[in-house]
Amino acid sequence: MILRKMAEDMRVPLAHIELLATTANHRYKIYRIPKRTGGTREISHPSKELKSLQRWLALHLFSRLPIHDSVYSYRIGVGIRDHAEIHKRGNYLVRIDLKDFFPSITSKDVARLLIENRQKLGQIITATDLKAICWIVCRNGRLTIGAPSSPVISNAVLYAVDEYWSVTCEQRGITYSRYADDIYLSTNRPNILAGTYDEMRKDLENREWPKLQINRRKVVFTSRKHNRNVTGLILTSDRRVSIGHEKKRQIRSQVFKFTQDQLSAEQVSYLRGYLSFAKSVEPSFLTRLRKKFGVSVIHQIANTQSIQIKKVKARKQ
Repeated sequence: MILRKMAEDMRVPLAHIELLATTANHRYKIYRIPKRTGGTREISHPSKELKSLQRWLALHLFSRLPIHDSVYSYRIGVGIRDHAEIHKRGNYLVRIDLKDFFPSITSKDVARLLIENRQKLGQIITATDLKAICWIVCRNGRLTIGAPSSPVISNAVLYAVDEYWSVTCEQRGITYSRYADDIYLSTNRPNILAGTYDEMRKDLENREWPKLQINRRKVVFTSRKHNRNVTGLILTSDRRVSIGHEKKRQIRSQVFKFTQDQLSAEQVSYLRGYLSFAKSVEPSFLTRLRKKFGVSVIHQIANTQSIQIKKVKARKQ
């Protein structure tokens, strides 16, 4: 029934969708990109047709499944500042990295997720549907980095994990959150995070599904004596959320170069993005930039693109 509904909505013959599903493994462009921490990451980019099926399933099927409130990734209206805010008052913090996150979730996990949530979906899912859906959203039986359906599926698959550890941590005076493949625990209680981390590692390894592993090399324990990093933002010792000294230094330097006409159009575009980021996270920093360089300079950077577009239109006329 799901495949038939998809065919009707997308105005594509059902037989063509079935063909795309059965040949989905061969409809990816595979390439690797460098990681910030070294090494490379495999990206599996689906073909245009396959991606359209994945998007339809993400929007009309998987988005109906519950996502835990402790999750801050891949959710509309929730950002990295919201995530950092819940941890800023904790004196102690640990970041736990889940190894090979998307590929750890298998087609069997996806099938089980749909079977156990049939009532929530409000749609009839036949055995044929189930098999085809797993073919469409997985490559070689696993979620991929690159498929638009992977984020929402991963959040839904981990609901039970997030629920269990959110409740367990709350009982211990610990704040639990997850952002994609990173789990964060913060607390004001000393000597409790290490034991909780050990319990979590064993729990994840022993769960029937999904089979998740912690990357022990990337587990980071920090305290308020040091700058704590939460999804790229800095928690300061005075319990504020900041973009950090280094990022501020880079932005100030780029703004100065802009005043000296030393930035290319591409660099100005990047700077405009950084200013927007700073405004959303730490608006007081933008206020200081206006005082230092002038309101007109910051306004000019923010509106350079619209000015350039107007110039292009004027030339065409």
